[in-house]
Amino acid sequence: MSNKFNMDEFIILLIVAFVIIGALMLIGTPLANWSEGNWSGTGGKFKVIASFDLGKVGVSESQVSRTIKFGSFTLGQTQTETLKEMSSLIVSRGYFGEDSKKFEINIGAHILNNLKDVKITFGIEETNLYGNLIVKWNDKVILDTLANLNRYELTIDRDNVKDTNTLEISAGTPGIYFWAATQYKLNNFKVIAEYGPEKFASFQIYPNEISAWDKGVLRFYTTTGQQGQISIKLNGVEIYSSSNPKHLVEEEYEFSEIGNAIKVGDNIMSFKATNVFEMDDVEFEIYVSSGSMVKERSFNISKEDMNLLSGNNKGIIEFNVDKIYREGVLTIKLNGKNLNVQTIREGKNTVNFDDSDVKEGINEITFSGTGGWEISGVKIGVA
Repeated sequence: MSNKFNMDEFIILLIVAFVIIGALMLIGTPLANWSEGNWSGTGGKFKVIASFDLGKVGVSESQVSRTIKFGSFTLGQTQTETLKEMSSLIVSRGYFGEDSKKFEINIGAHILNNLKDVKITFGIEETNLYGNLIVKWNDKVILDTLANLNRYELTIDRDNVKDTNTLEISAGTPGIYFWAATQYKLNNFKVIAEYGPEKFASFQIYPNEISAWDKGVLRFYTTTGQQGQISIKLNGVEIYSSSNPKHLVEEEYEFSEIGNAIKVGDNIMSFKATNVFEMDDVEFEIYVSSGSMVKERSFNISKEDMNLLSGNNKGIIEFNVDKIYREGVLTIKLNGKNLNVQTIREGKNTVNFDDSDVKEGINEITFSGTGGWEISGVKIGVA
C-alpha cells in the first residue's frame, strides 16, 4: 500500500509540474527576456534592445599640414647652428656721418650648454680701403683692420658668449680722405654656433596643428651597418631609441603618445648617438584632421520595452573604447538630445538614459566628438 501511495503521489506531482510549465509557456515570463551582464550599477540583470560596433569616432580626414626638414648630419661630432645669415650688408663712415650695423644674437640654452665657440664668416665684395673694417662682439673688438677682397673667419671663445649677445659691424674713418667715406660691402655673412656632439633642431608648432593633430611622422635614412645607440628626444622626452636602426626609419606618433612633449610655439628635437653616426634627409611630417567622423545607428523599442523604462528601470548604453587616438569630449545623442557623458576611458564605459529620451518605435543614436576613439561592443538596454 505504501508503494502504491508513493507512486500515486509522484504522478500527481508530475501532472502539476506539466500544468505549471504549460501555463508559463502560454503567458510567458519576463525573466526569459533578460540576460546577464556586467553593467555598472545594474545589479547584473538587463534586457538588450540593440547591439552593434562603431569603429572610429571623432576627428578624421587626415592630411599633411607641414613637412619640417632638418636635413642631413653626422652625430657624434661637432654640430653647427646658423644664428644669423645675410647675403650682403654695407657699412660706411665719413667725417659727417656713418652707416653701421648692429644685431642681437640669441642662443638657446640647449645649444649654449653644449657650445664650443661661435664663428663669424663673410667675404669682402667691395671696398675702397680708406679706413678699417671694425667688428665688435659684446663691445669687445674682434677685428679692426684694412680688409681686402678676401674671406674672413672670426672665432669667439665660449667664455665670451652669452644667451643674448650684440654684434656690431662698422667702418673706420677715411683718414686723409676727408672729403670721402670708408665703404665696405660684405657678402655671405654668417654667425655660426659650433656645439656638440648632440644635434639640436628647433621648429615651430602652430595652435591649429595642436587642436587638429592626427599624427606626426618622424622619417630618416641611415647607412646600413653603422653601429651605435641612437636616441631622439622632443623637448627632453624620448620618442625614439634604437641600437640597430633600419635603413629607412618611419615612426608615427598619435597625440596620445606625443601630447606630453609637443607644444604650441618653439619645440626642440635632439639627436644623440654613442658613436659617429650618419643620418640623412631627417624630417618630421605633421598630419592634421580636417573633418569629423560621426556615427549614427537606428534601433527599435517595443511597447514592452517602453513599459519597462517607464517603471523603476533605467536605460543604459554600454560600449568598449578599444583605443583613444586623441583626448576630447565624446558626444552621444538620442533622438537629437545630448546625454550626460562622463570622462571616457579605454575599456568599458556606460551612459544612462530614461524614458523621456526615447520613444516606442524607431530611435536614432549618434556618436561624435572633438577627440578620436575606436569604439566597439555597443549595447543599448534596460536594467
